[in-house]
Amino acid sequence: MGPTCILILADGEWGDADAVRALRRTCGLCLAADGAWAKARSAGVPVDAVVGDLDSLSPAARADLDRSSTPVVAFPRTKDWTDLELAIDHALRQGPTRIVIYGALGGRIDHTITNLHLMEKGFATGVPIEIVSPTETVRLIDGDLALPGVRVGDVVSLVPITEWAQVRTQGLEYELHDERLFRSASRGVSNVVRELPVRVFVAEGRLLVVHTHGARGGVA
Repeated sequence: MGPTCILILADGEWGDADAVRALRRTCGLCLAADGAWAKARSAGVPVDAVVGDLDSLSPAARADLDRSSTPVVAFPRTKDWTDLELAIDHALRQGPTRIVIYGALGGRIDHTITNLHLMEKGFATGVPIEIVSPTETVRLIDGDLALPGVRVGDVVSLVPITEWAQVRTQGLEYELHDERLFRSASRGVSNVVRELPVRVFVAEGRLLVVHTHGARGGVA
């Protein structure tokens, strides 16, 4: 039986090291995608393996990795997949019940968009994948979700990843009653938590649920 939770550290924007260390304690296994190993080392976050072609590591960081006992799942620099996708595939082969990715947002927009789409890999195996950043938690759903960790006044955005998604909500200021949200429209952006619990029900399609940590306010 695999670990209950696997944390994957990506080489995007990181925030407070204490938050990353706290997240690490909730997961039984931690993988670093390429250059994220240097960030983890600097932040004092234990890593169980490094996955990637290692081209994002400085010579000093590479030498530090070589001197460490951290296993490396190495790939050639000429490849068809990003280091994060390779890390996700490696994590899925371990048989977890959940995957959390940290540091996959921010920086280059092409990587950010691709990383959000990579969350769909969890549907084929029944393993939920969520992305956590210093300011947001992103989940991708095609069914029901009881949204954890939210407070009244928090901002929650609902963004279809398919052409449209049929959505019903509970606990949000601007309720949806089995209505369609379209990928080409902004209707689901910047909703507000009115009461707890918050639930989102998707009858058709796939939906990104974005919770902005500690955000308060109305529709932009």
